[in-house]
Amino acid sequence: MKTFTLFLIGVLISFSTILCAQEKAPLVTVYLKNGQKVEGHMQMSIHEGYVTLEHDSLSRTQLAFREIKKIYFGEVPEAEPEPHFVREPGFFHITELGLQIGSNDYEANGTLSIHTINGYAFSPYLMTGLGVGFDHFGSVSTLPVYASLRGVLTDRKVSPFYFGNIGGSLAWNNDHNSGIDYQRTRGGIFLHGGLGYQINMDRSGLLLAAGYKIQKTDFAYDFPGWNGDTHIEEKRTIRRLTLTIGYTF
Repeated sequence: MKTFTLFLIGVLISFSTILCAQEKAPLVTVYLKNGQKVEGHMQMSIHEGYVTLEHDSLSRTQLAFREIKKIYFGEVPEAEPEPHFVREPGFFHITELGLQIGSNDYEANGTLSIHTINGYAFSPYLMTGLGVGFDHFGSVSTLPVYASLRGVLTDRKVSPFYFGNIGGSLAWNNDHNSGIDYQRTRGGIFLHGGLGYQINMDRSGLLLAAGYKIQKTDFAYDFPGWNGDTHIEEKRTIRRLTLTIGYTF
């Protein structure tokens, strides 16, 4: 009887061991956004928004979803892509230098602009902010202040993005030696939108974009002539294709 009891206990232990082995959590490899790699058996986490990896009976690692780039179950590819910049929710900054292409009868064909935008990223894919810049159009320069909406479509090394800016501008005339007396120099509505690519580096991104810009201006001045001054009021709509290169973090 004693021998049979010991045999039965041994069978139960062996059966339990088999069941535990069958129910053992899967072995996974987790790649983090900071470039680190963690291996372990994935467990159900008691905390929402986290994954728990068990390494042995005494060692566990808890990882937040926002820190995870990829999870591999089973075999891991031989070449894992190098880590790159993925925007986290929070503050963001952009500085851009642009070339403005186009002409009017009274403006230059190719001029420069510089803009900076600061704001809040709701996710890696959507952000909004406030921008300010300087646009030189030849005889006219403007200082636009605007709201900006941007979206990045993927989190790959090279990611397409879109942007749209709307606001208003201050304006002034650059021709100080013409002898014209300006009574009014006003800016107006400012619109700028386009598409581009974000090349993600380790901790920042390089921005390359093409767009279309519209700038309204309003001038009033006296033009000197043979028969006295002629009062002129001139409303301009400046339209430009834009090519920009920028930096973001």
